Amino acid sequence: MKVLLLTLFAAASVATAVVAAEETTPASTTPTAVPAPLAPPSTKKDPNARICKTSPVIGTRVPSRICMTRAEWEARARADREDLEAAQRGGLTTCATNPCGG
Repeated sequence: MKVLLLTLFAAASVATAVVAAEETTPASTTPTAVPAPLAPPSTKKDPNARICKTSPVIGTRVPSRICMTRAEWEARARADREDLEAAQRGGLTTCATNPCGG
């Protein structure tokens, strides 16, 4: 264990010595070409892009694969979120808050 630690410490010392030596050497006087900036990636995503996702199915080890467009996935997520919020707004319904029959 000590040998491993000493080896790692020695390797780290050599690496820092190499970096320090590179920093002290004078840079070449020839100008280097600066690459032209690349166009920024498009932030707008295609709503018609087809996206496939796998989801687990209860009772089987084989997951189900569902493919829809990006717009359909977003509409589904929005509907799921609205259903969840409606259920949360409704609160807990018990016999004390809403009389049960009988």
